[in-house]
Amino acid sequence: MRKFGLLFTIIATLPTGSGASATAVGSDAAACTSGRPSIDVLVRGFKEPTGTIKVSLYDGNPARYLVHHGKLRNVVVPVRSTAPMEICIAVPAPGVYAVALHHDLNGNGDKDRADGGGFSRNPHLTIFNLKPAFNQTGIRVGNGPTRTDVTLMYVRGLSIGPAKS
Repeated sequence: MRKFGLLFTIIATLPTGSGASATAVGSDAAACTSGRPSIDVLVRGFKEPTGTIKVSLYDGNPARYLVHHGKLRNVVVPVRSTAPMEICIAVPAPGVYAVALHHDLNGNGDKDRADGGGFSRNPHLTIFNLKPAFNQTGIRVGNGPTRTDVTLMYVRGLSIGPAKS
């Protein structure tokens, strides 16, 4: 009986073929479940269960990276819990992309000091360096969904860090 339990545990933890979860949310969720090129973003570290989380997609074009109106697309989802959330965002084709996240705590659509944010590959951020280079955030996306984990960071005094640390 013990061997059966171990075998079940091993099988249950094997990765699925698509690399995407059936629980991804957002307007692009079908891209992750259908196997199209997409990024399945696991967002952790919500400070409060309020407002919205926006996932913005960028390519490596330096003229558009992290500039106003430079995004390829956005997915906005309401935040109702501090539990981790999976959000899917479709990409136009296989390639290298980055995602930037904005947790708009009060849902007003503006970037306020209390809001949080993060990037694919979780680059080190400081109060003086809030915009990392593309080579610190870019991830390769193939013909199907690619998973990335992002830990949200918030301003705390004169530093930036996770909500609970």
